[in-house]
Amino acid sequence: MPRPPKCRRVSILPETTYFKPAGIPLRYLEENCLTIEEVEAIRLRDLEHREQVDCAARMNVSRPTFQRVLAAARRKIADSLLKGKAICIKGGNYVLQKEYVDDNFDHEIEGGTMNNFKVAVVSEDGTTVSQHFGMAPWYMVYTIQDGKLAATEKREKAGHHQMGNAHPHGSQTHGHVQDTASQDLHNRMASTINDCKVLITGGMGMGAYQSMKSNNIEPIVTDVRDIGQAVKLYLQGKLPNLKERLH
Repeated sequence: MPRPPKCRRVSILPETTYFKPAGIPLRYLEENCLTIEEVEAIRLRDLEHREQVDCAARMNVSRPTFQRVLAAARRKIADSLLKGKAICIKGGNYVLQKEYVDDNFDHEIEGGTMNNFKVAVVSEDGTTVSQHFGMAPWYMVYTIQDGKLAATEKREKAGHHQMGNAHPHGSQTHGHVQDTASQDLHNRMASTINDCKVLITGGMGMGAYQSMKSNNIEPIVTDVRDIGQAVKLYLQGKLPNLKERLH
């Protein structure tokens, strides 16, 4: 007998499960049905722009399997868009795991002394540490519980495109005082991660650095590019804070 297919890991269930062309009664429509894991593949690859190897790991499948799932989903969507068919989302072979824990991390923290806190990493793509804190659109937030990595999530971050005419790093007087617009933006950047103990970044301005400190968030500036490696090194107490990278 053929071996049953392994359940695909899914982090988020879609809120809307039916789409149809406007103005055509349902009784006249053909439809394509996407499975839950096909929607997850679209979310990871096309919405979050993750690399295929990362997508496959997150769904707990091989890269060829992930590619087949993704191709099937894209084919159904294309058929619906070009031929005016409805799309329903239902069924599949999946297991729901709401919070994905990256297998690249060591789950046990050396010494077991740090418990129940969160680490934020600024990123432009969800996988690498951004070198430009102000411009990056995302925070990747990692939850540590009972000395182990328990969950990860992606949060939208305010950026310099929202600053209007303010200087991108804030004007300073005697190296400390920022202009009002910059200070307000930095505080909004901090408010998104006000439940985090640490922020890891590849570079940031002194104004942003001071604002994070004033919001009880410890910024760590690093030249490590891989997010998983940076967080792992921090948990092991081996991630130096390169303050000379501040500007």
